[in-house]
Amino acid sequence: MEQVIYTVTANCHDCYRCVRVCPVKAIRVSEGQARIDDSLCIKCGTCIRECPQHAKRVISSVEKVKKIIVAGHNVAVSMAPSFPAAFHRTLHKKLPTALKKLGFSYISETAEGAKVVATESFSKEDNGIICTACPAVVNYVEKYRPQFIDKLIPVTSPMIAHGRLLKQRLGKDTKVVFIGPCAAKKEEIYRPDNADAVDEVLTFTELIEWLEDEEMDLSKLPDGQFDSYGELGMARLFPLQGGMLKTGNIACDVINAEILDVSGPDSVKEVFDIPPQEWTYSVAEPLFCAGGCINGPGFPIDTNKFARKQAVLQYAYENADQNRQEQKNTVPCEVSFVMQSNEIIDERIPEHLILEILNRTGKGNPEMQLNCGACGYNTCRDKAIAVAKGMAEAEMCLPYMRRLAQQHTNKIVENSPNGIVILDDELKIINMNKAFQDMFLCTNAVMGKRISYLIDADSFEKLVTGTVDEHESIRNKYGIKYHEVVYALRDEKQYIGIFANISKVRFDSGEMNLIKNQTLENARELLEHQINFSQQMAHYLGKSTAQSEELVKRLMDLYSEEELQ
Repeated sequence: MEQVIYTVTANCHDCYRCVRVCPVKAIRVSEGQARIDDSLCIKCGTCIRECPQHAKRVISSVEKVKKIIVAGHNVAVSMAPSFPAAFHRTLHKKLPTALKKLGFSYISETAEGAKVVATESFSKEDNGIICTACPAVVNYVEKYRPQFIDKLIPVTSPMIAHGRLLKQRLGKDTKVVFIGPCAAKKEEIYRPDNADAVDEVLTFTELIEWLEDEEMDLSKLPDGQFDSYGELGMARLFPLQGGMLKTGNIACDVINAEILDVSGPDSVKEVFDIPPQEWTYSVAEPLFCAGGCINGPGFPIDTNKFARKQAVLQYAYENADQNRQEQKNTVPCEVSFVMQSNEIIDERIPEHLILEILNRTGKGNPEMQLNCGACGYNTCRDKAIAVAKGMAEAEMCLPYMRRLAQQHTNKIVENSPNGIVILDDELKIINMNKAFQDMFLCTNAVMGKRISYLIDADSFEKLVTGTVDEHESIRNKYGIKYHEVVYALRDEKQYIGIFANISKVRFDSGEMNLIKNQTLENARELLEHQINFSQQMAHYLGKSTAQSEELVKRLMDLYSEEELQ
C-alpha cells in the first residue's frame, strides 16, 4: 500500500511546523527535510492543514478511479455527509449530475451507513464505550493507547457499512468509491476486516481538482438526485462533533458526566491521559479533527470550520424528507482492533544518552533548557529523546544554532588580521579583538572607556550625529599608518570600526585621492570654522580655539603621512 500522506520535498523549508502540530510526533527530520514516518503516523492529516508551504499532501487516487471507470465497471459513489461544506449550497443538487458525467453510475449518501452504525453501536450495553467512526482515533488507540482497545465499540465506520450496503443493493461486482474529507479513510479500506466494502477513496480536494481538469461548470448542469433511501436527517449530522450521538438519539449535554463528545488532537489526547479504570463515561465520541469531519484535511482551505458546520446543518434540515422509501438492508458491521507495536514507540532511551545529547547542544544545565518549542518538541528533553531515536536533528534547536552562529562570528572577529572595535551609543568600547589591541597598544582594561581615549573619534562622532552611516579615512597614530572604516548599526545602537595597518603599503593614485579629499574636507571645515569664529568670537572663544588647533593638527598629521610615502 502506498504511503497516504507524503512530503513534497521542494516545498519543505525547515520551519518544523509539522513537527510542532503532529499529535504523535510522526515526523522524521533528516538533512533539513521533514518526512512522515508511516509506521508512526495515524493519518489524522493535521500536518496537511497546518503546513504553510503545502509540503504535506494526501496521495491522489484519481487515476486509479478513472481506470476502474474506463474498465467498464459499475461504479457507485458513497458521498460523505460533510459534502455540503465542500460545495456551495446552490451546487448540492448539481453534484449527482456532475458525478455521473465523470462516469459514476450510482450516487448515494454515506449517511445511510451512518444510520446503521449508530444503531449497531448503541444497541448493546456490553459493546464498549468509545465510538469508532473516526479511523484516526482507532489508529491512535491501536498504536499509542492500547490499554483502551477493550473500550472500543467493535462496530465499523459509516463508510464501510455503506460500501457493503451498496454492494448488497447493486451486486457484489459493483465498485464503490468513497468521497470525503478524510486522509485516514484511504488506509482504512485496506484493513483486513474491510476488504469487501470500498474499493477506492477520494478526498473532496481530489474531486474538485478532477472537475476542474474536466472544465466542468457545476452551475450550468441540471439538478440531479442522490440515490439514497430512508429518512437521513439526523445521520447527515454525523460529521459534526457529537453527530454520532445525535444520530443515536443520545443527548450530549456538556454537564452530563456520563456522555462525552470531544474533538481536536489536543483534547482527544488529554481525554486518553485519564487512565481507563478512572473513566466514568458510559459512551464517548472522540473525533481527531477539531469540530469533527468538517475540518478534515481533504477540504479546500477557502472556508472555515464554522461556515462548514452551518452548511452541513442547513443541508440536513432542508432535505430531511427528500429520500426514497427506506429499504431494510442488513450488513455485517463487526470489526476487531489489535495493538500495533512499533520499535520507535516502544524504545526506551537510556538516561545517560539523553544527558549526552543535551550536553552536546549546551543544555546539560537545566537552566539552559528553555523548552521554547521552536524545534517542534514541547521540551528540550523530548527533543533529545527524538534525536536519540533518529527522529530529529540537534540543529533543529534555534537557541543552539544561534549560539553556534555567534561563536562562529566571534571566531571570525577574533582571528581577523584587521583591528576591529565595537562601540555602544556613547562611543564606549564594548568589544575589540586582539589585532586592535596590538595596533593601538591597549588591553581589556580600556573596555568601557570612550574610543577617544585611544584614537581620534571624529569619524565615529559623524556617525552619532547622523551625518553619515559610514566613513572611511587614512590616519597616523603611534607611528602606525592605518586605513580606518567605520559604520553604524542603527537598530543595535552600535558603531563598528575596522582598522588595517598600511604602514608598509605604497599608495596608488586612488588611495592618494582619498588622502587629498580628506585633506580638502578638513581644510573646508577649518575655513568654515574660522568664518564662524570671527562672527561669534566672544561667545565661542575658548571652544573655537581648541577646535581650530585640533583641525590644524589633523592637517599637519596628514601632510606628515604624505611625506612618509
